Amino acid sequence: MSQEELEKLIYVKHPNKQIRQNQIEALEKSPVDQFDFLVLLFNFGNASYRYMSLAKGEETMEDFEDWLEGLPDNARQVFEKQGFEAAKTAWPFRRHVMERRDLGMDEYIQKLLRPDDWEKWNDSKKSSEDGQ
Repeated sequence: MSQEELEKLIYVKHPNKQIRQNQIEALEKSPVDQFDFLVLLFNFGNASYRYMSLAKGEETMEDFEDWLEGLPDNARQVFEKQGFEAAKTAWPFRRHVMERRDLGMDEYIQKLLRPDDWEKWNDSKKSSEDGQ
């Protein structure tokens, strides 16, 4: 398969050009039995990255305090010590910020993925949860 054909398979693009190229190269080297899952993983991963990037610059101290309240004691103590600025780079905090703004991760990703890929992703999650 040509690089152009491989690039079309990754229809949810990562914003970083070098990462996009790395993904194409990984597909070129991928074992046949892992190829389809790798394509799915890149599309899902890129959608996840784009979702988490939406929170950048939107975080508030109110978000941080609300998030801390829901954490287990040990995690809360760590993030309280590290502070608000450090939490801005934590993906769980970013997801919390977006969900407080009524933009859930699953709904966002589902809109970006093709319906059959969304179904495959959820099936693969169920399989891994079942230990298969």
